[in-house]
Formats: sequence, structure tokens, C-alpha cells
Amino acid sequence: MTKKVTVTFETQGDKSYSCIVNEKFEKFGLIGYGDTARAAETDVFVALAELKDRLGSDEVPQIVISRRSFDVPSFFSYYPYFNITQLAKFAGLNATQVRQYASGVRKPTKQKLSQLNEAIRNIAETFLSDSRAFSID
Repeated sequence: MTKKVTVTFETQGDKSYSCIVNEKFEKFGLIGYGDTARAAETDVFVALAELKDRLGSDEVPQIVISRRSFDVPSFFSYYPYFNITQLAKFAGLNATQVRQYASGVRKPTKQKLSQLNEAIRNIAETFLSDSRAFSID
């Protein structure tokens, strides 16, 4: 049995990351921790394997992550290849401020967060619609 799940990434006070599976399970909850957002996601699957060993595979479903939700530092940890300066410019934001958001030093206002989200969505749409984005000649 495979279950589609949504996960939420959060930055912890010690600059580590958590990955929380939002769906409820009858006998357990799932959360992972790590030094990076991807390490926290991997830890969820380690915890799932340990649960299967303890409870049996009939009690523990396979999971597939269908949606990821991030706070700003977790986003930049999960996708470290984003150039913060260029993303800030594209979003119409100050690059120094976006670096502070990425490091967790400052939290963006709702308006700034909305600008970042809109810029990221526009980039994703460009990749999806522009076939040249997936071809290196």
C-alpha cells in the first residue's frame, strides 16, 4: 500500500532542519531531522524503515511525497543551487535581505514572502513551458 503525503520543512533553533509528514497514521507519526533539509527528508524514510521492522510491513505503508512546504531557510537548504542574488533580483527584492531570510537571521514579511513565492512559481512555469530549458546543445 502506497500513501501520498505532504511534508513541511522547518528550520530549528539550532540551525538544523525538520521534515514533518502532515498526514496522520493510526499508530505513529513521522518526522525527520538533519543538518540539511534533504537530510531531514532522508531521516523520515529511515524512521519509516525502522517502524516497518518494529511493527511489520502490514502496519506501515509506503509513502510518496506529493507536496513539499518550506520555510525560507529550508527552501534554500533543499534547493542550494538557487542563486540568491539572481532570485532576489528577479523577485524585486534586496539580495542582502533574501540572504538573511535564507540563513534564518530575519523573517520575511508576508509581502516579501509573497514576492519570493511568485518569483519561484514564475521560474517553475518557465522551466515547464520552455522546452529549451531541458535541452543542452
